[in-house]
Amino acid sequence: MSVSMVSLRDRALLPKVLIAFACIYFVWGSTFMAIRYAIAHLPPVLMCGLRLFSAGLMLMLFAFARGQKWPKGREWWNALAVGLMLPAFGNTSVTVGETHVPSGIVALLLGTIPLWTAVFASMGPSAVRPGPQAIAGLLMGFAGIALLIGPGLADARMAEFSPLWALIPIVGSATWAWGSLYSRRVKMPSAPMVSTAIGLTGGGLLLLLLSGAAGEWARFTPASVPASSWLALAYLSVFGSVVGFTAYLYLLEHVPPAVVATYAFVNPIVAMMLGFFIGHEVLSPRTLTAAALVVVAVALMTTAGVARSAAGAVIAVTRTP
Repeated sequence: MSVSMVSLRDRALLPKVLIAFACIYFVWGSTFMAIRYAIAHLPPVLMCGLRLFSAGLMLMLFAFARGQKWPKGREWWNALAVGLMLPAFGNTSVTVGETHVPSGIVALLLGTIPLWTAVFASMGPSAVRPGPQAIAGLLMGFAGIALLIGPGLADARMAEFSPLWALIPIVGSATWAWGSLYSRRVKMPSAPMVSTAIGLTGGGLLLLLLSGAAGEWARFTPASVPASSWLALAYLSVFGSVVGFTAYLYLLEHVPPAVVATYAFVNPIVAMMLGFFIGHEVLSPRTLTAAALVVVAVALMTTAGVARSAAGAVIAVTRTP
């Protein structure tokens, strides 16, 4: 990555920028595998609630220590609403999806957020009409999804998961995109870190209550959870949410948004490779072909004019895979 590509104002910042990119590329890409280890012995909704709530509290303390400006009035409710749509519902869809779908596939499906954002951005009175490159990306991306989860499109031996369960992270991706655009239309806190902390804490608290209502607490015995699951939860909370998001905000201050948005097609590649080499997940020819279509589609959307507007909406809010 060249200095001119990221438009750095000071060459001395390059090492920090590279470290920050390593965080959003590889740390975020690895969170999908970490989720798999965490939910091996932790109830999925409870795990997600613990992760978001603890990360939100840490970010609040960090924001307070840095003297961030706190929201007023309606900004609190808007931050909470976005938090429920994005980190709460979005991360829960990923976590629940991974109970039946390989982590690499879930990462690939979540990577379609820019596609959904472009679709929703093209609707309504302030619509941003997609250009030829964006349309090509949309067609390619949704063709990849159809190939990945559609029945009867390949040898039955290649089907490693139920398409119905794969719909959960797809719906989560669409909800994330819609919530991202919604956050651009309402008055949000001026400090992104504070906004994220409110959303994570509120979303995590709601998930903890839902987990209790669903009976997960009654079936949960902390003493029976091995260290691997607790370590995975700690990794998700500290590195996946706090460290990753801090690096993300740093990049937004020093790097063009379209370049930062490249995490959308790097994360699925990292997740699928980790799933294959560490998690022993199957990568069939059908899966690899679908992955190539989706990754190229996201790359087209990210570099297209409408995608840059859509990416701006996506990266302006919390990204906590």
